[in-house]
Amino acid sequence: MENADDQAAGASAAAVENPRLEDYRVAIGRNTEYYLPRFEALEAGGSKIGWNWPAFFFTTPWFLYRKMWLVGILNVVYPFALGFFGGIVTALLAGVVRATPMLFGVIFLLLLAAPWVLLPMYANALYHRHIADLVDTMPRVYAQIPEKKRQRLERDGGTAFAAMIAAVGFFGIVLLGMLAAIAIPAYQDYTIRAQVSEGLALATSVKVDIAEYWDANQGWPEQVDLSGDRPVGKFVASVGVASGSVVITYGNEANAVLDGQRLILVPGIDTRGRVVWICGNASRPYGVAVADGPSGSNLADKYLPSACRGGPR
Repeated sequence: MENADDQAAGASAAAVENPRLEDYRVAIGRNTEYYLPRFEALEAGGSKIGWNWPAFFFTTPWFLYRKMWLVGILNVVYPFALGFFGGIVTALLAGVVRATPMLFGVIFLLLLAAPWVLLPMYANALYHRHIADLVDTMPRVYAQIPEKKRQRLERDGGTAFAAMIAAVGFFGIVLLGMLAAIAIPAYQDYTIRAQVSEGLALATSVKVDIAEYWDANQGWPEQVDLSGDRPVGKFVASVGVASGSVVITYGNEANAVLDGQRLILVPGIDTRGRVVWICGNASRPYGVAVADGPSGSNLADKYLPSACRGGPR
C-alpha cells in the first residue's frame, strides 16, 4: 500500500510533468484526489456525463460551496420562475390543448425535478470548466509570479463554507415560510369547521323535538311551541326554531369568521312520510316537501360539513 510520502511524491511528479494540474490542485482546495482524475479524463476527451452525490443531495449549497455562483443562484430562482411562467402557459393552453390538469401537473413536476437530476449529472464537468476558466483567465501580472498566482487561485477557487450555510439557511426559511403558508390557513379552516360542528351537535335535541311535534300535530312548530330553553355553547350564541327550521347562530367565543353567521337545518317529509333534514346549502332531495321556514347558510361551503354544502358532493 502506498504511504502518504509516496502519494505526495507522486503528486509532485505529476505537477512537474503537467504544471496545469498543480494550478487545478490549488484552485480546487479540498478533495483534489476526487476531482483531479476527473478533470484529467475530461481534458483527454472523456464524457461530460458523470455523477456527483454532494451535488445531488445538496444541489444549490454545493454549487455555492464551490463558488459557482451563477449556477447556484439560477437554481434558486428556477422553481419560482417555473411556477410563474408555467402558470401563465398553463392558463393560455388550457383552452387550446385538450389536456387534464393532472397532465399539466405531471409536466410541471418533471420540469421542477429536471435540475435535481441534470445538475448532479454534469456537476463535475461544470466544476472543471469553472476551475479551468480561473486558470485560463488569470491576469498576466499574477500568472508570471508563482506566489501571486497561488494566492489568486486560492482566493477565487477553493470553497465558500459561509455561502453554503447561508444557502441552507435561506432554503430553511423559504421552506418554513411555505409550510406556514399552507399549514396556518389549513389549521384555521379546521378550527372553524370544528366550531361549526358544535352547533350541529347542539341542534340534535331540537331536531328530535321538532320531529315529535310533527308526528303529534302534522305541522311545523315555532320556538314558542317547544318547551325548554334554547341551547347555547362555547361557539354558539343560540339554536332557535322558525316555522320548523332550526336556526343555529354562532357567536360567544367563535372565530370572527363565524361570529353572527347562521347555519339552518330545514325539515321535510319524504315520500314515505318520514322527517328528513336539509342542512345549510345542500339541495332538496327529490320528492321531499320542505317546511316554510328559512333555509341555507351565509357561511362559505369550505367551513361546512360536506352534507351541508351546495352543489355535488
